[in-house]
Amino acid sequence: MSKLTDIQMNEVLAECIPNGVPVRFMVGGQALNICTGELNPKHINVINSIVYWNFTKKTISKIAGWLNARPEQDRI
Repeated sequence: MSKLTDIQMNEVLAECIPNGVPVRFMVGGQALNICTGELNPKHINVINSIVYWNFTKKTISKIAGWLNARPEQDRI
């Protein structure tokens, strides 16, 4: 399971903004919980998958790179 380390988590939390870009981090078609590394089941209704709201596009790219995940922003 891929998840953010405590150091990475502190870094991205410091970069949060009030009106960030909504995003899911996808791995193999499943939404990734960046705190626990757990994946939502495949084909779950999108309304039930985890969405992060307070990140900038730069922070989203950073997280995606660390976790080898694909950021999905256009279907939210």
